[in-house]
Amino acid sequence: MIKKSLLFGATLSVLASGAYAAPKMISQTVTTAGYVDNLAATKQDKLSGTSGYAVTYGATAGTTDQRQIVTSLGTSTSATTLPTTGAVVAGLNAKQNILNGAADTVVTYTGTAGGTGSKGVYQASGSYSTQTDNLAEAGHVNTAVANAFNAHLTCHRFDNSGVQTAEHCLLWNVNNLSGTYMPENQ
Repeated sequence: MIKKSLLFGATLSVLASGAYAAPKMISQTVTTAGYVDNLAATKQDKLSGTSGYAVTYGATAGTTDQRQIVTSLGTSTSATTLPTTGAVVAGLNAKQNILNGAADTVVTYTGTAGGTGSKGVYQASGSYSTQTDNLAEAGHVNTAVANAFNAHLTCHRFDNSGVQTAEHCLLWNVNNLSGTYMPENQ
């Protein structure tokens, strides 16, 4: 009994001296070793990690993993890094909305970053007068030029080879300039 009193007295004098400043409730509570063991079982070692990485839950209870924090987006579709908000914003700002266009139109640049417009493509099946702002395909232009030579021009003078073909014509004569020429009608 004397040993317990001495031990209790020594502990009490340490607590009373302020060398150990535990909260009053804890310092006045008696507990069992089983309670302490159960409490310790819910604790883990202090977390450690690498600068620039985030700590994540591990595969088993009480363990951790790490994921790198990145400040720019890559092109990998299987990356496990964690991009910052700034990286996501910068990545999205470098993109533009998906272009919505209609059939038989060409996307044009408006002069403003990401700004687009469109131009129609000339359709041989439509009226020429309603398509004056449309873009012409090379095939339509070639047909129009060839038909113009065939329908509106005649050779006025050939070279001295004696061959009278378009390749040997030196001077062309324009026959008819009236009306609107429509290549699809030739």
